[in-house]
Amino acid sequence: MSKNDSSPAFMAGLEPLSRRSLLRTTALAGVAFTTGCARVFGRKDAPEQLEFVHLTEDEVRVITHLTVVLLPTERHGLPSSTETIPTVQNLDDMVGQMSPQTRELLGLGLWVFERRPMVSFKFSRFSKLDREEATRYVHAMQEGSFFERGLTATLKALVTLNYWRDSRTWPALDYWGPVTQKWGVRRLGNAPLPPV
Repeated sequence: MSKNDSSPAFMAGLEPLSRRSLLRTTALAGVAFTTGCARVFGRKDAPEQLEFVHLTEDEVRVITHLTVVLLPTERHGLPSSTETIPTVQNLDDMVGQMSPQTRELLGLGLWVFERRPMVSFKFSRFSKLDREEATRYVHAMQEGSFFERGLTATLKALVTLNYWRDSRTWPALDYWGPVTQKWGVRRLGNAPLPPV
């Protein structure tokens, strides 16, 4: 009697199914099931899906947490960087104007920044760290390797630029807008500079 002959009836037809294909099928079924549940229970109308066009949900989570850490606005009496000033929305708009290669590099950088603390912060992602630990992580990245310093400086520049570009933050800097508007200077378009 062969091995196949002793198999139960419900196992018939499963012989060609490998372990890898079984895992792949199970994973795809799980994704389909959770997607279906999300649609049934209204997940498709979640605000972050409608609000952010160019950033993924994971990227929004990382940038939002980084914004809170880098801009402790409540401590200094400034407009909130997440509620009053749409810092992450501004960054989302900026990402939409990036070239595909730059956009891909930014996505990779955010992926690394999110997962890098898993090595030294008890296997937690950056977006899961509390504020104090997240601040320590950002400080550690600023003093880390060349790559870590460069990545942190880039993300800091993107977050702070997209906060301070909002005109509601200008009074805190004693900046009241372009002097051309304040002084009523007539716009000349692309007129050439006068000869020296």
